[in-house]
This record gives sequence, C-alpha cells and structure tokens, in this order.
Amino acid sequence: MRLLNGEPLAGPWPEAFCYHGASVFTTLRVERGEPLWLEAHLFRLRRHAQALGLPYPGDGAFLKDLQALLAHFPGASCLRVRLTVGEGVRLAEARPYTPPPQSAYREGVKAVLTPYRVHPDLAPYKTGNYLPYRLAQRWAEARGAFEGLLLDAWGHVVDGSRTSPLLFREGTLYVLEGGLEGITREEVAKKAKELGLSVARAFLRPQELSGTLFLAGSGVGLLPVGKPEEALLPLVEAFLPACYTE
Repeated sequence: MRLLNGEPLAGPWPEAFCYHGASVFTTLRVERGEPLWLEAHLFRLRRHAQALGLPYPGDGAFLKDLQALLAHFPGASCLRVRLTVGEGVRLAEARPYTPPPQSAYREGVKAVLTPYRVHPDLAPYKTGNYLPYRLAQRWAEARGAFEGLLLDAWGHVVDGSRTSPLLFREGTLYVLEGGLEGITREEVAKKAKELGLSVARAFLRPQELSGTLFLAGSGVGLLPVGKPEEALLPLVEAFLPACYTE
C-alpha cells in the first residue's frame, strides 16, 4: 500500500522520480495570462529530458496542461508555473506569485557565497537532483541573505540557489558560465546589448566579482545585489514583474 499525503495512491509508483531526483523541470512566470519565453522554456525542457534519457511527452501535452492551469486562475497578474518530466511522469503546477518588494529592485538584495558546489555532471541541467541548491538557499537565509551562490569543482561562481548570476564591471555585463543555462539571464543579455552594453561570458572566482552582481530568474526578473548605479536601472526595470508595471 502506498499513501500520498495520507491518501491511498493508485497506479505505479515512480521510484526514480520520487527517490532519485530523476526528473527535469522548468519554472516560468505568467503575466496577464501570457507565459514569458514559453518556447525557450519548452525547448530547454525537451533538450534536458533527452540528454538524461527521460521520455519527453511533447510540447502539445504541456500546452494543454498550461491552458487548464491558466483557466483555473482567471485574471491573475502574476503566476509561477512549473513543468516537470520524469520517467513516465508529467507534472504541471501553478500558483499565484508575489515577487520581491519593489524597493529591492532599486536598493538591491544581499547575496552570500556558500560552501556548496554544483554537481560536476548535472550542473547544466535543471533536474530534480536539487539538494545542493536547497542547502545553499538555507545557508543564505540563515545569514539574512536573499541568495546563496554555489561554486563548481574548480572554484568558479557558477550559480545561485534559485537565480543565475551576472556581473557588471567597467561597461561590460558578464554572464557567469558553468552552471544552469538560465533563460531569463539570456534574455537579460539580449536586452543589455539593445541598451548599448557590452556582453561577455566568463568563468569567475569569488575574488574576481568586483563590480555589480545581478541575479536573474523567472521568479524575480533581474535583481541587483546592492544598490546599482543609475545607468543600470533601465535594464533592471525592463524585467520588473507585471504587478509593478500595471
């Protein structure tokens, strides 16, 4: 007998999904009924599933799920949607979303370096093998920080527990390499070029992070770590959640 939340669970038990983190997922923000960068999210989800040998059910299956989720929240200005693929398992979840306070986008948040490292083989993939990121987030929260940064095996800062880092220094916005391919971060890089900023990619160690650090993610848009210079505010404001731009 198997119980899920105290209730009998019918059907096969997806052991690899539940016990081993054998899944990939993507999280996206929905604003005024429109999923942001949906095509890119589905493309990454499909590629990550295929890379790890997980059967992808097809974009159409998730598009149908998404329609049902959006119908359940009519009129919501901001939703967070999570789409997950496992071995014979497809999950689609949605919930109303409250972003960080609007003041955080002008005054900045705090980020700390944690002792945790990303998996050397799985770091590029958004998998259910998520424990290092959860530990990093708890480490940060225990120190009053919004975000905890993770290293790779060579000591580069490559990821945040829930965001993707970028660094602005001397006129150039650096995309920190080595971690998950962040979709929001890639959109930030595109927008930065439109605004006339130089964009580069680099592997950087903690002592090389002089400048302004930014955190990009579907849940937050683009958050500065510490107060950014005025010239960078147009880039931050371009990714403000809809509830602050209505």
